[in-house]
Amino acid sequence: MLLADKKKAENISEYIIYMYQTEMLIRNFDFDLNKIKIHVFGNIPSEKMPDEEKEKNLEWYSRIIDEMRKEGLEKEGHLASVQNEVEKLSDLSLRLLADDKIYQSVFNEARVAIRTNIQASNGLVTNPVQACLNGVLGLLIARMNGKHIPEEVQEQLEQFGNVLSYLSSKYE
Repeated sequence: MLLADKKKAENISEYIIYMYQTEMLIRNFDFDLNKIKIHVFGNIPSEKMPDEEKEKNLEWYSRIIDEMRKEGLEKEGHLASVQNEVEKLSDLSLRLLADDKIYQSVFNEARVAIRTNIQASNGLVTNPVQACLNGVLGLLIARMNGKHIPEEVQEQLEQFGNVLSYLSSKYE
């Protein structure tokens, strides 16, 4: 089973963030499957990932590249199929806010951070779930780049993570 399929089955929020990272990686490698093959899979020993599995992953990357090109996502944006999942999470969030006391509490703890994140986007983000996803993705990127994350930002991102974790646990 491919990692993306596994993530989608086990934790939809992780899947969405993984797909956002995949889109970024594809753009960073100029939609060049050979670069992905060399830089992503080239140093993985066969005992860790057999050649057959590497080929399946490369086929998957090839399909994602084709989808991104068809949707005109060479410079920015996210795959429609991934954004569909974001919409499903958003719909779930609205339903849970109406009748799930635990989720209401989790969401309310994150409410100020979500509002701040949405305002900082200057109108690009209006969806609270998207704000949480973007925040967690931003944290991952900052960590990969070795940037220091202030404690108050880490606390906000933990609240985003709590919202996403709860939603993912309730996602069908």
